[in-house]
Amino acid sequence: MTVEARSAPAATRLNRSTTAELESTVERLLSQGVDLCRLGLGEPDTAVPEHVREAAIAAIRENFSQYTSTAGILPLRAAIADRLRADIGVSYDASEVIVSTGGKQAILNALAALVAEGDEVLIPVPYWVSFPEQVRFIGGVPVPVPTSAAAGYRVTAEDLERHITPRTRVLILNSPNNPSGAVHGSRDLEAIARVCARRGIWTISDEVYSTFVYTAEGHRSIASLPGMRERTVVVNALSKTFGMTGWRVGYSAAPAEVTKVMVTLQSHVTSNVNSIAQRAALAAVSGPQDWLAGVRRDYAARRDVLVDGVARVRGLEAPTPDGAFFLWVDASWWAGRDLRGRRISDAGDLAAALLEEARVAVGPGAGFGSARHLRLSFAAPLTEIREGLARMTALLGEAAPSR
Repeated sequence: MTVEARSAPAATRLNRSTTAELESTVERLLSQGVDLCRLGLGEPDTAVPEHVREAAIAAIRENFSQYTSTAGILPLRAAIADRLRADIGVSYDASEVIVSTGGKQAILNALAALVAEGDEVLIPVPYWVSFPEQVRFIGGVPVPVPTSAAAGYRVTAEDLERHITPRTRVLILNSPNNPSGAVHGSRDLEAIARVCARRGIWTISDEVYSTFVYTAEGHRSIASLPGMRERTVVVNALSKTFGMTGWRVGYSAAPAEVTKVMVTLQSHVTSNVNSIAQRAALAAVSGPQDWLAGVRRDYAARRDVLVDGVARVRGLEAPTPDGAFFLWVDASWWAGRDLRGRRISDAGDLAAALLEEARVAVGPGAGFGSARHLRLSFAAPLTEIREGLARMTALLGEAAPSR
């Protein structure tokens, strides 16, 4: 007697994560000894600060191994509230902060608290691959909002207005953006905030890359604008800023009534984040931050090398990003062309060719909302960036000199 296997609709309506698939492929190739240039993964190569590692070791030695509050230990939530006050100028009580298993869980918690079956969620394109999938999982309707290279891939208030309907409930705003590196400055945010306030729309503000902004103004949170704290869930994480991707510590800050619902959900799904990681996170958030200026300068230098190099490769175009550590590369020139005997129909085919023939891993853009684009990362050593560019040029050819 066999039991019939059946998948529930909530799971079957999801697409597989393209970034997770790329990570799996890269891991497999590296385990086989393949000499690979990794220019597609969004993982910083900065080391976790020593005082953060020491805090984790101390927690282990003290046997800090029991359950904590679902929302996280109080000192960490208070430290996050202090950090948000200093960094984005918005005051939260510790009770309005939740420590989650990475930023992904914080976003899902927020969507589950705000979105009912059939509600629409505005998602500017390009977007982080998990945004539409999480919306679908909870029964919402993802509504892609196209942006343009001419606008620096920044969504405008006018773009949003064209896609708002009576069912619109939430805007997911990711600034700095993954994968485009677009940063919304004060003027952009003020116009978007006016639309949200007038239309009664909540904002989930994904600020995971807020440390990596290369403009004079720096990072600005939409929650800091008049009337927006009351209708915004701010999401951040320690993954990118402190190089703690594997520690899985994210957080959210939101009005008390929304936070209460999010905590209830988390209590039934994962409960608290790893207790050792929470103590490490406390050291990270409350410790020195001045060293991050040097990290920004380093990434800005890598960005310039990658931007200049991509401009020299045939059929690729990319604007200089203002934030994050990604390049959103338009590869549409290659659509319908042949490359060493293989037909290139879209950027996904080009990414496969680069991986198989040049041993350069880049991110296909389809999972981010565009089959015409590639995502490249400059969160890699300069030597690897330069080698990857050399291999790409050898396979694709040099761009024609500009006139």
